Amino acid sequence: MHSTVNTAVVGRIGHLSLNRPESINAIDLEMMHAMTETLDAWTEDPAVSAVLLDGVGDYGFCAGGDFREILERAAEGMTIGTVFFRDEYRLIAKLAEFPKPVVSIMHGMTMGGGISLAGHVTTRVVTDRVKLGQPETGYGFAPDGGATWRLARTPGEIGTHVALNSIDLTAADAIALGFADVMVPSERIDELKATLLDADDEAAPDEKVRRFAVDPGPSPVLARRDWIDACYAADTVEAILERLWAFSNGDEVAGLRAADSDDPEAAANAASAADTLLRLSPTALVATLRSVRAARDGEDLRDALERELRLARWFTTHPDLFTGVQALVAQNTETLHQDTLPEWRPADLGAVDLTDIVAAMETPLRHSVFPRGLGIPEEDPEQA
Repeated sequence: MHSTVNTAVVGRIGHLSLNRPESINAIDLEMMHAMTETLDAWTEDPAVSAVLLDGVGDYGFCAGGDFREILERAAEGMTIGTVFFRDEYRLIAKLAEFPKPVVSIMHGMTMGGGISLAGHVTTRVVTDRVKLGQPETGYGFAPDGGATWRLARTPGEIGTHVALNSIDLTAADAIALGFADVMVPSERIDELKATLLDADDEAAPDEKVRRFAVDPGPSPVLARRDWIDACYAADTVEAILERLWAFSNGDEVAGLRAADSDDPEAAANAASAADTLLRLSPTALVATLRSVRAARDGEDLRDALERELRLARWFTTHPDLFTGVQALVAQNTETLHQDTLPEWRPADLGAVDLTDIVAAMETPLRHSVFPRGLGIPEEDPEQA
């Protein structure tokens, strides 16, 4: 059996590679713990001056959390199910706060937790073949792992749009929105890695990366910003939908008409965005909007991770997470037709209880990401 995380020290670089290519390197608890232990060791190791994080396989860096394990853990109960998210967020924070430079390379499919692992480090590389996304609302969940903090800091309301609609992002989008720093052509990634691992080249890791950077071109999603800002600035998902419908029909929304948009396909794109929202989990949409907006209110990454853990714990008690993940697993195994919609409960936005969502985000947990920061003695969920 091969290791699901490859670790090696080459030159003065600690090389950490996700190694589940058959699952597009989806993260499970075993991988989280292996990476955490390795990073802890490298923190104290004077022979390691920087870290390179990448993934094995051609299909992608990381497809996010292992859906099957999330489902299994959540089925065990609210407290035990939280272990998965808590340990994931601790790993994300460890990478973000690592005392030595960390270079991440995102190629191919990089979704959800994959972006969170690679997206908060010192130097973030994407290739021309990368496809990033926050697909959580499609399976009855909300962006997590620090995603709401990152989404809240994108230009205007683009982060709201990306989060709610599960938009796929290109390399140009990733750099324009602050998800990544540079793009390196796919055919030069091996050369980049060799340069980073070359002990005879004493340049800083970031400087080495910049040698390979190329212009990613214009961002497709940024080109749609005017109507996204106009429609997604509303305070509720229902109001966002109303604005999208009105705008797609030629009405003026927040001083803008489709005919005057910088996006030549503005009306059609707004209509498509509205149609997408109607297919997604109403509970996940309401929770996501509230969570992204909360991240704007002076939070740092640690604050966001704590709030996201509280919400994730609540979702382990909600039927939409089970329904959505089961549908996703079925689609991946071709046992469910791609056009079959999960049966969300509730099925209507108006029936979603915002009070429960707000209470979940605001109530501190004993088994938190950073228990000392909360001043609350930690209770290990595994022993609960």
